[in-house]
Amino acid sequence: MTDNEKHIVEAFKRYYKKSPRHSYSLLVVKDQFNDTYNFYLEEVNGATYSHGLGSIDFDALVEYKNTLRKLLDSKVKIEYRGFD
Repeated sequence: MTDNEKHIVEAFKRYYKKSPRHSYSLLVVKDQFNDTYNFYLEEVNGATYSHGLGSIDFDALVEYKNTLRKLLDSKVKIEYRGFD
């Protein structure tokens, strides 16, 4: 696991707290301007809060897949943007 993968997964664990009346979704944005995949954890508790988890360069496709696989283990709903 690279340092970047570790940072994203640890940030996810820090922000993701199962609690009543809270819902979460994982947002993955393909940023065409910076050539990165950006990860966010969106928290809904009346209002929506977005926690930036980190980003991975387009060139690091294996790192992206490994990170996504680890985050999907949490069973959080995932939304992709910019993958058209």
